[in-house]
Amino acid sequence: MLTPTDIAEYGERHVEKWLIENGYRCYHSTQRHGTKDLEARSSEINILVHINASLEPKPAPPLTHTDHDSVCSRAMMLGFDPWVAQVQVDRNGDLFSDIVWTKLK
Repeated sequence: MLTPTDIAEYGERHVEKWLIENGYRCYHSTQRHGTKDLEARSSEINILVHINASLEPKPAPPLTHTDHDSVCSRAMMLGFDPWVAQVQVDRNGDLFSDIVWTKLK
């Protein structure tokens, strides 16, 4: 059985793989325990991605108000666009469904 840490790490790997395949360079950042953010840079845009991962059949949890404010504040400080990526993995850590991307305001 995957632990919450395993689920988060698999989620981060899937998001990072997607970003790299789409022309981004990724830099890991752990702002606080249990929170995974990726700084992703391309020639056209820089984004800060907060990753919420879950084990199927549960959907990835929605972004909390506190996390929303934290991601947006940090992105603004960096001059990046803030995004959240919601990821579902199966019991083997494989991507269960498409990553759901949401740009934050």
